[in-house]
Amino acid sequence: MRPRVAPRGLRIRLLVVAALGPLVLGFLAAASVSAVVLGSAPLAVFSVPEVLASARWLWLAAYQVPVTLRGAPLGVLPLLLTLIAVLLVARSARASARRMRLRTPGPTQQLIATIAATHGVFAAVLAAVQPEGAAVATPTTAFVGAALVSGVAATIALAETCGLAELISRLDAPIRRGLYVGVLGVVALLAVGALLFCVGLLVALPKVAGMFMDAGQGAAEFFGIALLCLAYLPNIVIAGTSFALGSGFAVGKAVIAPIGMALAPVPSVPLFAALPPVASRWWLAVFVLPLLVGVLVGWCCRTCSPEPVERVKAVAVAAVLIGSALFVLAFLAGGRLGGGPFDPVTVQAGKIVLAAAGWVLVPGALVAWVFAPKAEPEAETGTEEQEEAAALDEDAEDAEPGEESEDEPEPEPDEEEPDEEAAEPADDLDEPEAPDETEDSEAAEVSEVDVDDFEDYEEAEVEGYRFEPLPEEFEDEEDRLARELAEELGEELTIDDEDPEPPAKR
Repeated sequence: MRPRVAPRGLRIRLLVVAALGPLVLGFLAAASVSAVVLGSAPLAVFSVPEVLASARWLWLAAYQVPVTLRGAPLGVLPLLLTLIAVLLVARSARASARRMRLRTPGPTQQLIATIAATHGVFAAVLAAVQPEGAAVATPTTAFVGAALVSGVAATIALAETCGLAELISRLDAPIRRGLYVGVLGVVALLAVGALLFCVGLLVALPKVAGMFMDAGQGAAEFFGIALLCLAYLPNIVIAGTSFALGSGFAVGKAVIAPIGMALAPVPSVPLFAALPPVASRWWLAVFVLPLLVGVLVGWCCRTCSPEPVERVKAVAVAAVLIGSALFVLAFLAGGRLGGGPFDPVTVQAGKIVLAAAGWVLVPGALVAWVFAPKAEPEAETGTEEQEEAAALDEDAEDAEPGEESEDEPEPEPDEEEPDEEAAEPADDLDEPEAPDETEDSEAAEVSEVDVDDFEDYEEAEVEGYRFEPLPEEFEDEEDRLARELAEELGEELTIDDEDPEPPAKR
C-alpha cells in the first residue's frame, strides 16, 4: 500500500531542493545574462567579480528589492524578472509537494514558510555583502521583499493543499463568483493595456527603429537595448492599463493620461516611442474598453443567484479584487529612476483603484441587476411533472395483472373431498407429468406441512396427505439401539409393539 506521506529522509531532501532550487537556478540565470551583456559590451570590464556583482543586482531586482547604484536610487525594477522568479518558485514548490505527497495544510504551510524564509535569508546575505562599486541594498528590505515574493508564489502554487482553496470553498456562492470573476477582470484590463501599447508601437514603428539605430551600431548595443525593453515590458503594460482607466502615469514631469496631459521630455528608449506626442480628443474613446470589462464582469456575475442584491454583491467583490490587484501592480511598476530629470516613474496607484472600481462596479452592477437569468416557466414544469406521473401510472397498470396473479391466494382444499392425486402411492411420483402453476403451489404447500400439525394420522389423511410407515428394518434398528442403551444404564426396557399415540399438536 502506498504511504500517504513520503519518508522522513526523502522529505528533508525534497524540502532542501524546494528551498534552494529556485535560488541556485535564478542566480545562475542572472549570472549568465550578466556575462553575455558584459562580454558583448565593448567598453565593459569583463571579469568574474563584475559578473557576480551584476548577477547579485539582477537577482535582487527580480525579487523587487530597491537598490542604489553609485548613489543613484533605482526603484523601477523590471517585472519580467519578477515573473520568471515567481514561476521558478511555483514550479519547484509544486513539484516538491507532489513528491512529498502533501495532502494536508500543516505540512504544506511548513513547506511555504521554509521557501519564504530561505529566500529572505539569501537576499539579506546578498544585501549585506556589498562589494566596492556594486549596488547597495538594505538587508531588512531585501529579506522582506524576497520572502514576500517567494511566499506568495509558493502559496498560489499550493493553494489546493495549503488551505486557501478550502477557505474559499466555505464562502458564499456570490463571494466565490466575485473572486473568480475578479481574476478574470484583472486579466482583461491588463489585456486592454497591452492592446493600447501594441497600437501605439505600431503607429510609431519608424520612430522605434530610429531609436534602435541611434543606440549604437554594434550588435552588443542592439542586444542590450532589446533586453532592457523586454525586461520592462510588463511595466509598460501596467502603465497602459492605467492610461485606459483614466488615471494615467508620469515619467518625471511628463504626465500621460487621457485627461490632463502634460508634455515633457521622456527617456530615449523604444518603449516610450509608443507614447503619443500630443494630446488628442479621440483618447476619450479608450474609455469604452474598461467599460466593456465592467459589462463583462456584470454578465459573468448575473447567474450566481436569483436575488438581485446577491448578484450586485458578487460584482462588488470582483471590483474590490480588481482594484486591490491593480494597486499592487501599479506600486511595483513605478519607483525611483536615478534622481535625474526622469525621476520618478509613477503609476498612480491610488487613482487606479478608484478608476477600476468605478469602471467595473457601476456598469457591472447594472448589468447584473437587470439581466437576471431566465427562470423556467411554471406551466412547463407542471406539464413535465404530469407527463412523468402519467408514465408511472401506465407502468403500474401494465404490472397489475401479473401482480394480482402472484398475490391471488391459493384455493383451500376441500375437507369433504380429499385430493386424489395427493393420496396416490409414492411410487407414482417418480414419473410426474408436466407441472403447472397450481401443482407447484400445492407441492410447495405440502412441503411446509409437519406431522405435528394434525391430531392423528387419520386427520392428516382426511386433509389429503398420506404418511407411509417406516420399513421393518428401521424399527428393528431402533429396538436394538434402545436395548443397548438400557443395558448400559442398567434398566429394563419394555418394548410395546403397538403403535404409539401420535404426538399432540403444537
